[in-house]
Amino acid sequence: MNTDRQAFTILVVEDNLGLNTLIQKYLHREGFTTIIAQSCAEALTWISRQHADLMLLDLQLTDSHGADLIQSLEEHQQLPPFIVVTGHGNERLAVKMMKCGARDYVIKDDMFLELLPSVVIHTYEQLRRESRLLAAEEELNTERERLAITLASIAEGVITTDTSGRITSMNHVAETQTGWTQLEAIRQPVEKVINLVQQHNMTFRENPVQEVLDTGKTLHPIQHRLLFSRDGVERTVATSTAPIQRHDKTLLGVVLVLRDMTDRIRVDQELLKASKLESLGILAGGIAHDFNNLLTSILGNISLSKVSLNPRTESYGYLSEAEQASLRAKSLTQQLLTFAQGGAPVKKPINLEPMMTESSTFALRGTKSRCHVDLPVDLWKVDADRKQLSHVIHNLVLNAHQAMPRGGMVTIRAKNVVFRPNDIEHKIAIPYGRYVQIVVEDQGIGIPADYLTQIFDPYFTTKQSGSGLGLSTAYSVTKNHGGTMTVSSELGQGTQLRVYLPASSSQENTDDMTVPPSIMGAGKILVMDDDDSVRLLLEEMLNHLGYEVESVPDGDNAIIRYQQAKSTQQGYSAVILDLTVPGGLGGKDTLEKLRQIDPEIRAIVASGYCNDSLLSRYTAFGFLGMVAKPFQLGELREVLHRVTRHGRTTAQHGTDHMSGHEVQQKTR
Repeated sequence: MNTDRQAFTILVVEDNLGLNTLIQKYLHREGFTTIIAQSCAEALTWISRQHADLMLLDLQLTDSHGADLIQSLEEHQQLPPFIVVTGHGNERLAVKMMKCGARDYVIKDDMFLELLPSVVIHTYEQLRRESRLLAAEEELNTERERLAITLASIAEGVITTDTSGRITSMNHVAETQTGWTQLEAIRQPVEKVINLVQQHNMTFRENPVQEVLDTGKTLHPIQHRLLFSRDGVERTVATSTAPIQRHDKTLLGVVLVLRDMTDRIRVDQELLKASKLESLGILAGGIAHDFNNLLTSILGNISLSKVSLNPRTESYGYLSEAEQASLRAKSLTQQLLTFAQGGAPVKKPINLEPMMTESSTFALRGTKSRCHVDLPVDLWKVDADRKQLSHVIHNLVLNAHQAMPRGGMVTIRAKNVVFRPNDIEHKIAIPYGRYVQIVVEDQGIGIPADYLTQIFDPYFTTKQSGSGLGLSTAYSVTKNHGGTMTVSSELGQGTQLRVYLPASSSQENTDDMTVPPSIMGAGKILVMDDDDSVRLLLEEMLNHLGYEVESVPDGDNAIIRYQQAKSTQQGYSAVILDLTVPGGLGGKDTLEKLRQIDPEIRAIVASGYCNDSLLSRYTAFGFLGMVAKPFQLGELREVLHRVTRHGRTTAQHGTDHMSGHEVQQKTR
């Protein structure tokens, strides 16, 4: 028996009990399941509660006409497939019911019971075919929808063509890449929509679709291509083109995938730049230590030589020039380190006027440009690293000069500004508080509006001779000081670069806090430095300042020497520790061990690696003073005077105080 037919339920609507019995007998013989309803009302009730796969309906019922039942079931959307049964002579009515949706009709005559099973089986097979076809269509529609969703969600542009190379579909990404909508592109030749050229040969247009149609092979070119959209936008893309084939390899068309590599290439370039900067920073850091040790010997000996000369002599002037050149050489190293690794500034309250005058004069030396510095007498001091801020002014002035190829006037102005929470005029992205605004203005050709957002990017430059590092370095230093930079420019009208720096809350000017040369030091100093020439120089400089000196090459010897002095009650007034000792115990680790011996030790850190963040936070590691190599005799005198005479409180000056903007709790 056919098990599929057993699951097929036929509702027989017939009011003749004897005929119902015979119908059931004949249909059961064919394996069908039958249910009997003797009236329209009974059929309505059963269908409202159960499912019928097929209804065998006698049109002439005692309680109603079969057509009324059909109408009622249609209104309730419960009408199953049905076969009508009619008496002899009512064929016209049966045909009418066929037009209303009946699957077939059977006439009640002598052959009725013999023909009924074949009519039902025919309808059953027809319904099964329709069911399979509907399922296949639903599956196909689901697959199409899934494909459409997939194409819409992937990040690549996808275009399909027929065997003649005309576009049959494209996803939204491809629409964006080409500037064509799918509706516009359908049936268009692919070469009309896809404008692909080689990067090294802009005149040669490629058609990978035609190449696949000709060869039947998949293409995965290694080199990227340039894709120009309909509206002229240029993109760098990677292409992949493959044939669309049946299982028997019959070619149906081609699929072209376009992957936009523009952002990826840009990111790779930025990563390469970052890698270069990191390598540059490592190289610069290593060079800085040895280079600054050499400069320490040069600068220190110049300082000692100047002490023994009359300032009015010609030799004194030569030495002063050499001294300034040595300081500028030190600044170059610090500038490179600051940009490459973002060195933390060692802040002190400083007066801007002498620093800006000196930096601008040096930047324009030997050029056709001049600089006018216009500063108010009541300009606030700023908390800054003098050397780093000097680089900022130098770079801004030099940038202004380079914008005026024939020379011109560079103007530096400054004023005090206060940003308050209710101040709507200023839209600067920095915390509320007191600032000094510095404006460097040129009379150059100006900067195009499209470039204004890029001028602080590393390596960005519009000058043939520019490196693209000057403004980037200046911006990096300014941000490290808690400030910011802005730019405004008009073509043909020049450029204004504005620097905002937090004003100092201290009225003390450390630039003027110099110790008179007549004040001599007293006591014994222990020097630890791995460089022989630096140790020798420090011995001479400290002896000149009035101190006794002992020196050692590394931290282990310093600990031994300090223990010996401590045990004989002949301790040191201070120790000067080199921060970095290759292959040995450096200043930081040495001090940790020395503080176990003497918690009251007075230590000064010295380093040729001027980018080390410890120098900006030296008090946090127990040091009371700091000198960055190369240093002058006066710098050494001042830090020793503070540490040995005044101790921790004064030594912390310039690093532990808070600037005006740092006490503001609310930010913009």
